[in-house]
Amino acid sequence: MKKFFYIPLLILTTALHAADSKGIEAQVELISGTTQKAQFLGIEKDTVNLGGYIKDKFTIVRIPKSQFKSIVDKQGNDLLSPVKGDSSAAAASDSSTGTSADSISTANTEVADSSGNTSTDSTAPAPTAVYTKVFAGYEAEGIEPHKAALLTSLTAELLKESDTSFVFADSKQIEDCSDNACIQDKYSKLGTKEILFGKISQGKSADSLELQLKRVQFEDSLPTISIAKATISATNVLSDAVVSDKIKNFVQESQGIKVKQANKKSYIHVETDPEGAMLSKSEKDALCKTPCTFVTLDTGKIVLNAYWKVEHLWGAQATVRPIPGDTVKISLKLKRISPEIRIMTQPSGAEIYTSSEEITKRSRPIAHTPNKFTYTDPGLVNLRLRREGYRDSLVSFYLAPVPETTLNIELQEIKDFNELQAQKDWIRSRKIYHLGQTLMGSAIAPVVIGALFLYLGQRDYSEANDLKDELKMPTDPNGANFQKKKEKNHDLAESGDHKTIAGVSFIGAGIVLFGIGLYLTF
Repeated sequence: MKKFFYIPLLILTTALHAADSKGIEAQVELISGTTQKAQFLGIEKDTVNLGGYIKDKFTIVRIPKSQFKSIVDKQGNDLLSPVKGDSSAAAASDSSTGTSADSISTANTEVADSSGNTSTDSTAPAPTAVYTKVFAGYEAEGIEPHKAALLTSLTAELLKESDTSFVFADSKQIEDCSDNACIQDKYSKLGTKEILFGKISQGKSADSLELQLKRVQFEDSLPTISIAKATISATNVLSDAVVSDKIKNFVQESQGIKVKQANKKSYIHVETDPEGAMLSKSEKDALCKTPCTFVTLDTGKIVLNAYWKVEHLWGAQATVRPIPGDTVKISLKLKRISPEIRIMTQPSGAEIYTSSEEITKRSRPIAHTPNKFTYTDPGLVNLRLRREGYRDSLVSFYLAPVPETTLNIELQEIKDFNELQAQKDWIRSRKIYHLGQTLMGSAIAPVVIGALFLYLGQRDYSEANDLKDELKMPTDPNGANFQKKKEKNHDLAESGDHKTIAGVSFIGAGIVLFGIGLYLTF
């Protein structure tokens, strides 16, 4: 790429409406390579005066002498650097002195090549001849004029370098046309094969500009339209345009040429209210604490999550599109949330385990599908699903700081007999294990009851012993009081025996249950 800008030829025009102002018929060639037949009117103070008819008006154009490669008349005489005694050149020079430099009629000239097509230097009048390919300039609103002019000139030069058939014809100079459809219709009637309409607009970020080139090709009865887009820095237009080759690649893409794009870093700056929130991308670990800036090579949309956990969970989520080579700024306001996971399976009834590890006999599900449960730690979550007759499913997902995350999982049925049988054996062993656990847990109750009976039995024995001591005291053995105490002593001793036996039985049963459960468990 040439490291300079295309500078349109500065054309100063004056108009004379008199047929007797004609000069010498000559072939003109500019240093840019453009050629044109024109009437040579002479050279005045290093300025060449040329004349010709545009829209039935004889127009005189003044162009600096330095822009010409040659000017030759029909006899082959060099009019640009005439030798002494060349009367034709002198005559033309004299005729030009009477030309008024104050009346300006147009700022452009048409130049015809040997193929019959016409081209212009940097600008062109309304279409009056056949242009093979036309660049109609950029439509730019709200953009600084000098930036729009810079991009227009550069695009025109790059198009000319890639294809000499391209002509820059500013659509604003076309009379009676207020929209691209009208311009497109006019050029198509003149036999134009391709038109490029440009547009410059403010990017999504205040620091960027969006460029667009709409390519209209007249190959069939209906035009074929394609669009190329590019984003450049609004503050570094020159660097993006020249140094980084963005405009060159953009122009090539508008012509259907695939350009291999180099990975370019983008910057994203995030601020949150309150500050100090943890920032992460979906399915990624934490990036930084806000406010912070991070680098990315991603070119598509990025979902950002910010969360802050102090007493309660606060979070926010936003989507951002990076701008290659530029910085995108985003601000988030955190809100109090209680994230919930809603999980459904096809078919339903699957056990949910909150672990990525293999399910064992000791694993216990937290719920069965369909179900919803709260999970207060944003980040990567692993769930394992199991249902008889179906393969286990490991579900790993990023829990964003949003109110609800819904998962819908379709389970895969087991069709292999051996695999299905192995699962049934495992389920049977797990049932035995859980039965053992149940028995071990159930053994506690009889042991406790047995202990209670033993305690009550001992109380009966103690009370019976107290009565026995009273009966040993001197008294009438045939008295009613003595007989009553003796009978009560007997009843307490018998009750203590029954309670002790019951207590020992319950404790024994508990020990047996625990032993069976322990055996089934291991």
